Amino acid sequence: MKYFLFCLLLFTGIFFQCTNSTIRFNALYPAELDIPVDIQSVAIIDRSAPENKLLSIIEGGITGEGIGQDKLASGITLNGVSSILQNSERYSAIRTNEVLNGTESGRAFPDPLSWDVVDEIARKYEVDMVLSLESFDSDFMITDGTKIIEKNNADGIPIRLPVFYARGVASVNIGFRMYDPVKKNILDQYHFSHNMDWETQGNSIADAASHLIGKDKAVKDVAYEAGRRYGQRITPSWYRVTRIYYKKAGKNPDLEEGARWMEANNWDGAIKSLDLALENGDRKSRGMAAHNLAVVYEILGDLENSRNWAQKAWAQYENKDSKDYAYKLNLRIQDRDRLRYQMGQ
Repeated sequence: MKYFLFCLLLFTGIFFQCTNSTIRFNALYPAELDIPVDIQSVAIIDRSAPENKLLSIIEGGITGEGIGQDKLASGITLNGVSSILQNSERYSAIRTNEVLNGTESGRAFPDPLSWDVVDEIARKYEVDMVLSLESFDSDFMITDGTKIIEKNNADGIPIRLPVFYARGVASVNIGFRMYDPVKKNILDQYHFSHNMDWETQGNSIADAASHLIGKDKAVKDVAYEAGRRYGQRITPSWYRVTRIYYKKAGKNPDLEEGARWMEANNWDGAIKSLDLALENGDRKSRGMAAHNLAVVYEILGDLENSRNWAQKAWAQYENKDSKDYAYKLNLRIQDRDRLRYQMGQ
């Protein structure tokens, strides 16, 4: 009986200590690369067609790639880039059907396009910049085997069991160039790899492999995601941000009400209730209220006010979560200033 009461009290203590939760919102972050603000429009072209088509067919036979796999996947990569740029507040983007020859291997950059060709494309589509996929190569590999896992049997005794698995890894190697036809300048020359993997389990290796994603679907998925990632390199993009906030603090109903207003996306109501929590609460609940106010003001875009509240929550009320949060807000303010520069504000 004493043991039961001890466990009950322990569980109750853990339950009441778990007063925080998470809230998610979208935030605009700057691009990795600073592009001159006079570049406002872009034409997207595919220059990844192999110059030596016979070599490409032979390579496809050696590696197991389907003939035309890279051609299809490179187009999907450009769809991924286009999806980011066309939803960007930074550019107007045109996904063209222009296809030019690139390199034999698909892994190395060809010589840059002549400026006459770049000028011709820019005039044709009336754009400030030409974005060219210059090299592309894809691959899909499958590995399989067994691994040992531990689980409890019906009597609660740990046992070790073999598990059959199959794992597929899709990869793309991609190179992009950005051409400025006015200043005759290559704004970016960037080669990168992107991988995605999938794993299935079964009663045998053959059973596990039968449930694995197909090669064509895997290559399409990794190609599209790689294109999106390059798009995020050159344009400000929206990301999902997660923050901690507090739902309960002892007997402070104002903080609980403020948290409910936050969950209802009523920021004025949240601020009003959290201000009352700061006036009427004890030291610990005031720290939680100050932290929640920091979250509210970040969501509203008032980053300086948000940072001030996070700093106050840590320095004055010793709320431990707020220390790291204030540091993150410093970084967000730096990102915001860079974002304003990239947007020409």
